This record gives sequence, C-alpha cells and structure tokens, in this order.
Amino acid sequence: MSASLQSFPLPVSPLPVCPPAPLPSPLPVYPTPHYIYIDTLDEANNHLGTIADGAIIGFDIEAMEIPGRPKLSKADKKIKLRAEIRDANNFSIDWSQVDVCVAQIATVDNAVYLIHIRKIGELPAEFVRICESPQILKVSAGIFSDGQRLWDSFRINLLSVASLGHAARLAYPNDILPDLPYGNEAALAIIVQHTLHCELEKGLRNSAWGSIPLSEAQKDYAATDAHATLASYRVVQSVLEQCGFHVDPNWYRYDIINRARVNKGNLGRWKAECPWWSAEGVYTGRTSS
Repeated sequence: MSASLQSFPLPVSPLPVCPPAPLPSPLPVYPTPHYIYIDTLDEANNHLGTIADGAIIGFDIEAMEIPGRPKLSKADKKIKLRAEIRDANNFSIDWSQVDVCVAQIATVDNAVYLIHIRKIGELPAEFVRICESPQILKVSAGIFSDGQRLWDSFRINLLSVASLGHAARLAYPNDILPDLPYGNEAALAIIVQHTLHCELEKGLRNSAWGSIPLSEAQKDYAATDAHATLASYRVVQSVLEQCGFHVDPNWYRYDIINRARVNKGNLGRWKAECPWWSAEGVYTGRTSS
C-alpha cells in the first residue's frame, strides 16, 4: 500500500495550547509506504545518486547487538572517541563488528529506499556521500544513536542532522513529554501520534535485523519508520513556521561528528530565546499562540 507524504493534513492551529489536546481514539495504523528494497552495491549507488545537495531526508537505521561488546561509561566513551578520531585514517571495516544492518532513506518526492547493508557486505559510496554531506539534512527521531553506530561501524561522520525528537517538543511542548527536560528526545511513535494522528506498529523493533534474508514484515516496518519520520518533520516544520516566536534551528540541529547534544546546561541560545523553556531546560508552560 502506498502512502503519500501529502496525504496527512497540516494542522490548522499554529500552536497547541494547554491543556494537552486529546488524541482521537482509536488511532489508525500508519500505512505501509511503497518502497524500493536494495541488496546490491550497484543498485544502492544508482538510486542514492539521485539525492542531490539541498535535500531533506528521513533517515533511520536498524541494527543488531554485537555479543561481548563492552559497556563503557560516558568518560570512557570520550577517551575512546578521541583516540578513534586521531587514528581514523588507519581504520578498516571489521564486518564481524558491524552492527548496522539496514539503512532507510525517505525523500520529499515520496521515494523510500531500504538499503540492506549487511547483505551487500560493502559500503555504498553514495550512502557515505549522503551521510557526510553538510548540504543534505538528515532527520531522525534517534539521530544521535544512529550516528554513533555509523561511526563505530564505519567511521562515518554523520553531518547536518536534525533531531525530530527535539523539534517536535518545540512544536508540541504541552503534548510531548511536557514534564521532562528538553534534553530528552521524544520517540517516533509518540511524535507520529501527535503530528499525523496515527499509530506506528513497533513490534519488530528488536527483531533479528542481522538475518539474511529479512522477512517482508521487517522490510515493511523499516520503510514505514523512515517515511513517517519525514512526514512528521514536515508537519512539525509547518507548526514552527506559524508559531510567531523566533525558532533557532540550532535548538534541534547538530552534527554527530561534534557529539554536541542539545541538553540542559550546554547550549545557551535556545534556553534564552525560547519563551516556553526555562534556563534549566524545564518546560514552563505555554497558554496561547
């Protein structure tokens, strides 16, 4: 079943108001979009080569856990990262340690590409180009963890990324995690409920993504996440454009290479300029548009 990005109406009201708006019940399940499954290197480079600078894409990856990989503290992660950056030119991919299995990309012209990287067994050059291009904006509800996995597996610097989880909280502060500091990112399923009034089926989130072949249900799940990400971002952007307050993109955009997360206490502009969040990153309430 094909779902158009234009099939979801944009909100009429520029801003949600207190109290949180009730959601329709029951919510319809988000429809599976049409997608292109890619499992060869040539196909990947041919299709991804059509994505040009200036594009905004929905981005997601599915990964598997690597047995025996040690859990590190934040301090140890920083030490490890500094060493990896210094030694990046000597890095070679060890496919036994690659946890990235599938990459999903959705475009504004309603194309969804499902790249089975683990089956291809080689990194498509056009995928690397898209990831590292500062002129292509990658949008994801879990962009930081995706970037970490891409760095760990391939030393890819995921540049020019937007956290849908942060952007949605700016647009819907009364509805999406209102009791948590702004540094907490909202999950895609919650965002889709409020932006598109649909439910995402998440039962396959932790399925065996390292399997070859993938099941049809896994493919449908992966493609739907990327499509819903971009559709939600378009709604969020429409809300923010209408809000009447200054919204600095740096409040919800960052580069993975810098490991700079929007978090309370480490980025001052959004705290000072966004009138519905305190200097401590706590939502103070917004009662009107």
